[in-house]
Amino acid sequence: MLRQATGDSPKRYLKILLYGPPGCGKTLGAERLAWTTGLPLRKVQFDTLLSSFFGETLANLRRIFDDAAQKPCALLLDECDSLARARTERNDIGEINRITNALLELLEGYRGDGLVIAATNLDSALDPALFRRFDEVLKIPLPGHPEVLRLLKATLSAIKTEPDVAWDSLAKQVDGMSCSEVVSIARNAAKSSILCGRGPVRTEDIRHALEESLERGHN
Repeated sequence: MLRQATGDSPKRYLKILLYGPPGCGKTLGAERLAWTTGLPLRKVQFDTLLSSFFGETLANLRRIFDDAAQKPCALLLDECDSLARARTERNDIGEINRITNALLELLEGYRGDGLVIAATNLDSALDPALFRRFDEVLKIPLPGHPEVLRLLKATLSAIKTEPDVAWDSLAKQVDGMSCSEVVSIARNAAKSSILCGRGPVRTEDIRHALEESLERGHN
């Protein structure tokens, strides 16, 4: 539920932090939140804000928050760990700490209508104070066995598959992979079957796509 701002302002807002492994749907989840609430999505890639000049990075940050506060929107701060790393990291220089402080202040004081959604793969690297700036902190985990089964079947639902595809066995073999990796394996299996003119996708097609994915991961 959106939170009513204090004082005379009628603005309503909610701040959400999504964290978890890469490829598990954090950005997609943010897009879905925007779509569900009917808010236009404004996506900010934090690494594009960084400048060799300290003042420019701060100005870029303030401009983004000021612009978002003008109209209701879902402001997505993607890969927020680029600017919100823990201030206790020994390798960080003073400028980085000041940028982190500025981001924390902007989040604390933001009262624009709509949503602020931050996404990160590196929750352990974030400044602990960042978590307190959000109303909701949600972990997006790797898919479990039931989710993997649904992903494989849904991705291949538009193409014919052999009736004896070993779905359960295949789902166990891709255990520990992200959603995007599972979808990629299914798509590659379909592509291989079509290009080779073999007809319906077989268990062997999916296993071969899995083996290729594992080989790429080790290289």
